[in-house]
Amino acid sequence: YSIMPNKKFFISWIVSSIYMYGISFVWHGIVLNDLARLTYPKNLFLLLAAIAYMGFGFALAVAINYIHINKTKISRGLIFGIPLGVFVYLIAFVFGISFNSRPNMMHVAMDLTWQVIEQGTGGLVAGLVFKLVQIQERINKQFIQ
Repeated sequence: YSIMPNKKFFISWIVSSIYMYGISFVWHGIVLNDLARLTYPKNLFLLLAAIAYMGFGFALAVAINYIHINKTKISRGLIFGIPLGVFVYLIAFVFGISFNSRPNMMHVAMDLTWQVIEQGTGGLVAGLVFKLVQIQERINKQFIQ
């Protein structure tokens, strides 16, 4: 294994970041309409969220590519994505970053579940993209030979 990031790393990082940012926007901006309750400019929120999701995608790409466990890249995505979702939720909860000013236990459970789904499927996407790029590289290599 090479420690240098490669095409599979970068593509899985970017695609998973965009995926998680996109489903977060759909969930908070359309399904729940949370973005309408922001107390600061929406563009600032969207920019900071994009930076955060680039960080989440990077963490997933690093974990999937460089932490070697006896699982497929796709399985690794779920294995690393689910705890990342819990961690992201805990950070948001501890620092009081929420769209609900007074969250009850139902909101807490729903928000935690959402973060696990968001980062878990983000990891799944990262692993899947990694695998698809790997397959494409093999096909290209065979075609060239």
